[in-house]
Amino acid sequence: MSGKFNNRVLLVIFLILAGIYGVTRIGTGKRANRSLVTEIVQIDTARVSSILLYPRAEDGAQLEFRRNGSSWSVSNEQTTATADARSVQATLVELMDLKTEQLVARSKESWNKYQVGDSLGTRVIIKEGGKTTLDMVVGRFHYQPPPQNRYNPYGQNQVTGKTYVRLSGEDEVYAVEGFLAMSINQPFNSWRDQTVMRLNRSGLSRIIFDYPADSGFVAERGDAGWMVAGVAADSASMATYLSGISYKSHREFFDGVKPEGEPDFQVTFEGDNMQSQQLRAYIQKADSLLLNSSINPDTWFRTSREGLFRDLFPGAEALISDS
Repeated sequence: MSGKFNNRVLLVIFLILAGIYGVTRIGTGKRANRSLVTEIVQIDTARVSSILLYPRAEDGAQLEFRRNGSSWSVSNEQTTATADARSVQATLVELMDLKTEQLVARSKESWNKYQVGDSLGTRVIIKEGGKTTLDMVVGRFHYQPPPQNRYNPYGQNQVTGKTYVRLSGEDEVYAVEGFLAMSINQPFNSWRDQTVMRLNRSGLSRIIFDYPADSGFVAERGDAGWMVAGVAADSASMATYLSGISYKSHREFFDGVKPEGEPDFQVTFEGDNMQSQQLRAYIQKADSLLLNSSINPDTWFRTSREGLFRDLFPGAEALISDS
């Protein structure tokens, strides 16, 4: 009897231990699966219709991005402006490619440490039509210096880093590789289209400078090179000017009442197989002008006579002289 009794006791103990082991394995398995989630963003960049961003650079104020075909607009409480479509698209691609490296926290107690709380993080909401496909808080950035070796003590690889993120409505905090925290936490003006000029100078053949008080002139390219007001241009000075206007951006915007009438200064660029482009400047004050271009007609910029204006609206002598 005692042998049978002992066998029953051993069997009960075995079953209890097996149950405890199974529950432990299930719990551990769930935690392991949650920690191994690598794709936390599921968006279709081609279907994204709008983005709501609450960057810390704007003290959490809302920025709204809306897609219109291949272009984007960005709005804050006061202004709606043309957005830099390349920056918006690059951010969407960065989000789509996001992969988690590590589950670093499971509770709200760690939110402040990683800056993924409502008051410290940058919240981003992405919508595809009427459906919200992403609602995430982007936290702080952690810089990772490149590894050093004895052959190159200053490091030979690119600088890397990780960003901490949290899906809204969840407690878990993840570390993701990359610079998302830096690229997404930008003020309103950084998202705007800063384009002043984009010009293919290879086809350019004529530039008309319309200036006040008959001070304007024409520059034309012939077989022997550029002529400015009938005088041979200095090749180096002309090359510097053309190089400068081929790709020009500016960050100082003007959102007030737009000037009307003819501009005080205008430059028209003409050439073969190209649509003419114009730069227009209006005197606002003695040393302040408002600038607008045909390539970005909805955006106005403010500049001084010694700044962007001088680069875009030179006098004839600046293109003839080598000084």
